[in-house]
Amino acid sequence: MSAPGIQSLLQDGDFSSESHRIAHPDLPVFNQDWWIDIARSSPDFRELKVSHAHKVVGRLPFVLSRNRMGLTRGCDPHWSHLGGPIVDQRLSRSEQAGVIRSLLAQLPRWVSYCFICDSNLSYADLVRKAFRDAGFRHSTQITYIRHPEEGDVLGSRKAKHRGHIKRAAKSLECVDINATEFVQFFKMNLKARGKRSYAPLDAMSRLIEKTLARQCARAIAVKPRSCDALDARRSPYDAAIVYVWDNTRCYYWLSSLRASSKENQGSNPHPDAIKLLAFEAMEHARAMNLTFDADGVATPGAENLYRNMFGLRTEQHRDVFQRENMLERFYQQYRQKFRTMVAGSPVQQVLNLNVGLRLSSRNQE
Repeated sequence: MSAPGIQSLLQDGDFSSESHRIAHPDLPVFNQDWWIDIARSSPDFRELKVSHAHKVVGRLPFVLSRNRMGLTRGCDPHWSHLGGPIVDQRLSRSEQAGVIRSLLAQLPRWVSYCFICDSNLSYADLVRKAFRDAGFRHSTQITYIRHPEEGDVLGSRKAKHRGHIKRAAKSLECVDINATEFVQFFKMNLKARGKRSYAPLDAMSRLIEKTLARQCARAIAVKPRSCDALDARRSPYDAAIVYVWDNTRCYYWLSSLRASSKENQGSNPHPDAIKLLAFEAMEHARAMNLTFDADGVATPGAENLYRNMFGLRTEQHRDVFQRENMLERFYQQYRQKFRTMVAGSPVQQVLNLNVGLRLSSRNQE
């Protein structure tokens, strides 16, 4: 095959035609064509492609956003926990390497980037080399997995956690919910905690609706079996999750725990609500003969949840590639100095004094 012709795409073009489909039957669910089609509806979406003989043989979807400092960053499409280059499987290894290099060469240099890529792809080594050659730093993100041949999920847990799950099952009922119900629950809990979603919730809703319609996802929630407990609160659910799957893996994709009574009206959620939902998802993955994937560990709290509470022991590492532009590097280098300087300013000292006085008076009430 001769050198592929390079064409950059932003929002235009007929993406439903076969010429824009890439032959790759084993892509993670987050990289499949129908998933990317939904991502295109976002105004932040961008896509680069490499084509040959009027057919797309490689693409790189991402979104652009600005932080509070006005710095522009590019990352994987909203709610997609795996991304990076998508390359036609029918190409030879050298052709795949060329396509990946061509995709990365199109990335604007004035943007900072972070891509999280599947290290299990057949061309993952080519992706690593191309990103490094393009000036990206390479690191890894841990994810925990459970293979279906590991057997009964509950039987493999420690006695303490088996007891937690059994008691939760007696107190809570597991029910299927739809996209609207999950997103409303998710949004309500964010608001109760004074937080905002890092990505558009309308995109989340469309993705859940599509995955449920394609029968490659399940949205489930748990609620108290006692009617008295339900009457005293705004939401009937203690927790809810959405897990999605492809041909090989089942991903623990989204989750939300009802805000505690300190943050919201009503009683506290059951302490083992998330454990029970995760148990349900892992059992379902085993029944489908799929590997259960925790879908990435981003915080120490998440690692404790997956390792100790979910009982996941097998580690795998996803590839993370980052490249900062000059402004981003300058900001990162001097961020702590700037914070220290601001914290020591007379204005900040007055603000700190006021906060201290408010906290002191509150403790005395």
